[in-house]
Amino acid sequence: MLDAAGSNGQDLLGDTPVGDADDDYRVVVGEECFDWRELTDSGLRDALDTLAELLQPLADGRKAAFMEPAYKTECRPSVTLEDALYSPDSVLPRDERVRLLKLLGKCRGVEPGEADLPQSVRVAQGPWREPSWGTAHALARAAAGRAMSCLLVPYATEPDWPSGWLTVTRTTEEGHDEVKVHVLRRPEDAPGFWRGLLTHERVPAERFFIYTQDAFPQLLFADSLRLHHFKGGYADVLPWLVRLLGALNDHFPRTLADCGGDQKQVIRRFAALDLDISPESPNTKKNAKAWELRNVHYDGGTYRCEWHGKRLFDRDRVHFSLPIPAYEDRILVGIFVGHLAT
Repeated sequence: MLDAAGSNGQDLLGDTPVGDADDDYRVVVGEECFDWRELTDSGLRDALDTLAELLQPLADGRKAAFMEPAYKTECRPSVTLEDALYSPDSVLPRDERVRLLKLLGKCRGVEPGEADLPQSVRVAQGPWREPSWGTAHALARAAAGRAMSCLLVPYATEPDWPSGWLTVTRTTEEGHDEVKVHVLRRPEDAPGFWRGLLTHERVPAERFFIYTQDAFPQLLFADSLRLHHFKGGYADVLPWLVRLLGALNDHFPRTLADCGGDQKQVIRRFAALDLDISPESPNTKKNAKAWELRNVHYDGGTYRCEWHGKRLFDRDRVHFSLPIPAYEDRILVGIFVGHLAT
């Protein structure tokens, strides 16, 4: 039986505790988020609510940053963001203003450097645009090899880039270069950024679990998980593992419900995603010792990880549970292994 409680949170591939913080901010708030000049009063309230919803999970003192020049952005006609936030007769509704102040106070303020000087950019064959300081800073950090996301709210129509990972062509002193960056417009798109970060940077194994809560918010992870328990090398396993965990997060509970628990249908739907998952066989369930190996301790309880995904027919398994009602139907990912006894 695998005991999650006995690991003390230490990843055996390094000295980093599982889930330890990453203090290198990854999301930059574009100044376009503060452009409310064309909005009605009700539209302004909706915009502030939207911005707060996006910032809330990111404003923890380490994940997000915004550029100090943003304070000089004209957010309402002839009113700068600085005045809107701090003036006693602010043009912003009081409660929304206080909330935004608190959220921005938890983001890192960044003074732009020479590399952040906005130069014309474009996506695909779209028009050339001059980016904001925030967008330019995100692109500069991305060009240096970091996975970065630029927060651009839905009401920011310029630039009209969609959510998700984009390739942006930048103007440089040498001509042009191409930079891959993420654009975040909706809260539900955030996990896609953190998943992309794992593979884009090929995050070292000892830091993998730092990002799992953000990348796979509907999954629970046993403390006993170790990436070196796979037979395959980390570089080979990582892309498949991220795809599998993403699909489990996004689809497994709903697919079970849609299929009425019909396991064959669930298997077929995941096969359409090019993923091989299945429940344990009847023979395994009859083998008391083998069946016991699927039990995982988590948060004081014991759960059976009776389904598994496999990378290859003979190696590399991820064992996971059915939805757990006590955890709002989240899935417990309990075992990484080359192959368990059957």
